[in-house]
Amino acid sequence: MSDKLNNMSAVDEFTWSPDQMIARLGGDEELARQLVTLFIGECPQMMAQVRQSVEQGTPDPIRRTAHAFKGSVSNFLPDGPTATAFALEQIGRDGRLDEAPAVLATLERQVDMLLAQLRAFEGA
Repeated sequence: MSDKLNNMSAVDEFTWSPDQMIARLGGDEELARQLVTLFIGECPQMMAQVRQSVEQGTPDPIRRTAHAFKGSVSNFLPDGPTATAFALEQIGRDGRLDEAPAVLATLERQVDMLLAQLRAFEGA
């Protein structure tokens, strides 16, 4: 297993900041709220696709679904689930399928944490 994947517990440590996101969006809080609402709505389907690709154990679908998810979640932060989705994408690209279930479990934990933070912002 690569050193990057051995350090997944460190990757679990992240905090999404609405202020940082709004700043990256040029101060547009309305756009930030729209992106949050869209992601909260689409995330379950995207994660189901990632999960299904890992369960099927075929490299290219893992790479593609992880890449798509990475693109979506990267709107919110550069680390945490973004980094883990990138690691999963690399696993698919390299055909290291034995590593995929553990990385998926990390991604699912991180997404749950992020969704809780996004829902709190959405409700504020």
